[in-house]
Amino acid sequence: MEEASLLYREPALYAEMADAEAVDTAAAIVALADRHGPAGADSLLDVGCGTGAVLEQLACKYSKSAGVDLLPGMIEISRERRPQLETYVGDMRTIRLGRSFEVVTCIGNALAYLTAPDDIEAAFATFAGHCVPGGVLVIRTLTAFPPLDRSRTSRTRVSGRSANVTTTYTRDPAAEVLILTRHWDFEDREPATDVIRRRVLTIGEQESFAAAAGFTLVRPRDEDEDMTIFIRDDAGDLRSGVADD
Repeated sequence: MEEASLLYREPALYAEMADAEAVDTAAAIVALADRHGPAGADSLLDVGCGTGAVLEQLACKYSKSAGVDLLPGMIEISRERRPQLETYVGDMRTIRLGRSFEVVTCIGNALAYLTAPDDIEAAFATFAGHCVPGGVLVIRTLTAFPPLDRSRTSRTRVSGRSANVTTTYTRDPAAEVLILTRHWDFEDREPATDVIRRRVLTIGEQESFAAAAGFTLVRPRDEDEDMTIFIRDDAGDLRSGVADD
C-alpha cells in the first residue's frame, strides 16, 4: 500500500486531505448504530482507522473505543496528534484484540485493498470475532466501478504546495478490481505516480461474506446508501490474543 500510494507514503499529506471529513463521517456512523445497534452502546472498534480522525469523533460517543490500521505511519500520527486514543498497528485479516465491541466499523478504502476472496473472508472473520451478539458492523467501501478510461485533472493545494492531480480509472479484466492511476505534478518537488488496485465489492457480495461470518444485512430504505450495516447474529469465534504492535 505504501509503495502504491503517495498518500500512504506520506501520512501527514493523507491527514491533510482526508481528515476534514471526519465529523460528517462519524455522525453518519453514530446515526446508523443508534438506529440498529444495541441501546446505550459505549464500545467501538474502527478497523482501518488511519490517522484516527474519525475515531476521535466517535470516541466522544463510545467511551471504550479502539482503532487498528495496517500502516505504522498512520498509527504514529494518531498517537502524536490524538494520544488519548487506543490505537494499534495490525492486519485486519489476522489481528485479534481478545475482546469484543458493540460497534465495529471499516470505512474509507481499507477493505477495498483486499482483492482476493480468502483475504476478504478473513477480514469478515475479524469483524465477527470482535463484535458482540446483536452488535453492528458498519462498512463503507467501493461497491461499483466509476466511469472508466477517462482522465480527470484537478488542482489541489496541500502543505503549502500546489499540484495538478490527474486520475484515470481502468479495470482489471480478470477480476473485479479497479486500477486507479494518479499522477501528482507538483510545482516545487519531483512528480509522483500512484498505481492502486482496489476490489469492487457489491452489496450482494458484502452480504455473502458477512452471512458466512454470522452477520445479517440491514436494508434501510431511507438512509445513506454510502454505508452498509450488518447485525451480528451470534457470539462467533472470539479468538484470544493481543494486537500486533
